[in-house]
Amino acid sequence: MAERIGDGVWSLQGETITLPVEITEARLTAAVFTTKLAAARTVLTGTPLRPSAVLGRALGVIMCVHYDEWALKSYDEVGVGLLVRGPSGPPGLHLVDLPVTGAFTREAGQDFWALPKWLMDVDLRFSKMETDVVVRDRATEVLRASIRHGRLRLPFALRATLPTWSYLDRGAQAGRLLRGRVPMRLSGVRLGRGAFRVRLGEHPMAGRMAALGMTGKPFLTVHANRLHGPLDEFTEVAP
Repeated sequence: MAERIGDGVWSLQGETITLPVEITEARLTAAVFTTKLAAARTVLTGTPLRPSAVLGRALGVIMCVHYDEWALKSYDEVGVGLLVRGPSGPPGLHLVDLPVTGAFTREAGQDFWALPKWLMDVDLRFSKMETDVVVRDRATEVLRASIRHGRLRLPFALRATLPTWSYLDRGAQAGRLLRGRVPMRLSGVRLGRGAFRVRLGEHPMAGRMAALGMTGKPFLTVHANRLHGPLDEFTEVAP
């Protein structure tokens, strides 16, 4: 487990990490889905969070990211999240699963930001118009999916700040509700409603994806050839 040694300063596996850390180079593909509020509430059971409704539906997302070398090393991650509300403040993305390919980032994610990171094996491939991914938990295949990139290519970079909520029952932040903001700059962006193909295995993450309706056509797909920006500490909020 990481140890906090000062404001925004942590010791992890013999290294000292000072927040914020800068994501220098990453590649992202995401698909956004609408789902029933009741299903979203079930997935959030055990947390002080509730789904944020948009026209009577909840919004879920699956995202595939490759990080080149940065403070948390180089690795891949595959996240499943929901747009949620906490006791105060704006809606934000809450990740319910975030498997990664590196032990260092797994511990950092759990302890610094209360993110549900666990170790996976993955085959992740980005091509010009499609992202393909296979996630395995040891010998168990969790999912096999292809996300078609949208047809609309933006000729300019996007700047955005993603609000977040996190809550985890383990790690240095166990039982604490955290609110954060993730500023980012995206370039080489494609938007649309690209095709989505998925085969889910017998695994808790796959079960949550099925419950959230992540088996049909997405509401929106987003692909960025480059993502970068700072990742700072999150703030504890009283439940």
